Amino acid sequence: MTTRAPTLIRTHYTIGRAGEYFDARELAAQTGQHATAFARVALKELVDNGLDAAETAGVAPEIEIEIEVNDDTIRLRIGDNGPGLAPDVLERILDFNTRTSDKSRYRSPTRGAQGNALKTVIGIPTALGGDEPIIIEACGQRHTIRPRLDAAGNVDTGHEITSGPRTMGTQVELTLPGAGQELDPVWWARAFALSNRHATISVRITDHRTAIVHCTIRGQRL
Repeated sequence: MTTRAPTLIRTHYTIGRAGEYFDARELAAQTGQHATAFARVALKELVDNGLDAAETAGVAPEIEIEIEVNDDTIRLRIGDNGPGLAPDVLERILDFNTRTSDKSRYRSPTRGAQGNALKTVIGIPTALGGDEPIIIEACGQRHTIRPRLDAAGNVDTGHEITSGPRTMGTQVELTLPGAGQELDPVWWARAFALSNRHATISVRITDHRTAIVHCTIRGQRL
């Protein structure tokens, strides 16, 4: 008597491309940087966005950089004096199935060409295993974003909107796991200043493991 092998029934799933923004390997491919460099990727993209926003509005950029380093987390808070990230633009950015950018036709030679930069920044904490929300304040609103992925890679942004105090410019705050991250905040502050001498860049670095550094630079060395 011949025994037939059981029939294998395969189930095919479609994985949403939106999930690529929350996967460390996919983000490494997009940014060209290893996951250990994601903190500085986020820092650079947020500062570049702030510089671009002010320049587009025709004002001399004023960038505020706050970096807080703890034993297990790095908190970045970047503010600018641009016109502010409009709510409808943020909604489009939070649609991870599309690309939203004002850099498609032009970029400064000292800045990156990645047109989906803010999407990448929003995905980095989750890709590193973090669960703290991303906070964006602009145009009198405070946006709290808590991204979550389902099994198929579809994104629930967990987007909540409340009133906020910031009516000028944009401030973005995110917290990511610090383990293994290679970030030298002072080096980056110098680099931003040297390559953007027309900008005022204020930096506050708080390292709870060592000491506190305060500095204000206007296109000059620290």
